[in-house]
Amino acid sequence: MKTYCIPFFVEGEITLHALVHWIPFFIYFFAGSVLVTHNHLWEKFPNFGQHITIATFFIYLTAIDWLCLTPSMFNFSSANKLLFYFHGVPFNIIPLQGLSQEFFLNIVMTLPLGVYLYLINHQMPFSRAILYGFFFSLFIECNQFVCDLLFHIGRVADVDDLISNTIGTTIGFAVMIILDQTIFHQVIKQFMLVGEKSDKLNN
Repeated sequence: MKTYCIPFFVEGEITLHALVHWIPFFIYFFAGSVLVTHNHLWEKFPNFGQHITIATFFIYLTAIDWLCLTPSMFNFSSANKLLFYFHGVPFNIIPLQGLSQEFFLNIVMTLPLGVYLYLINHQMPFSRAILYGFFFSLFIECNQFVCDLLFHIGRVADVDDLISNTIGTTIGFAVMIILDQTIFHQVIKQFMLVGEKSDKLNN
């Protein structure tokens, strides 16, 4: 989680130096916008509930982009951890040196990802959903490291985030499996992008 953002404005003026730190955020924001419009998702999934799923998923990914790839000063939750450095860029590869509030906040942050994975393809095997959560988190952490190296966004790639994000995605997907076996099935169905439900608890 970020602790302090490098501002756009210095004495009322937008500085080029400050804008450079925001390049990763805008790259992914515009890339996501192009993918949504280019693939004509609105036409492929015409139902109102499906529109809600697509729109809120885009908003969610934008929020993740904002939380993870915008400039920040040193992440103080990592201050008591043994960090390694590559060209001045810190990273942590030793898991569970100490559980902080951020660990549990990351679980909460990625719970919706598991929900959206289920709505996008509820026929997905449970093990694959876990892998998607893992690789999504790995993608974020690698981006934080590379973007900090290139654009100095002040992020710390942390193996604990990889663990907590995967846990959050797994919980979100599992909750949706359970809810879809209950009276909420008809409600959930309105927001699904793929067909009828299937039993993934045995996968």
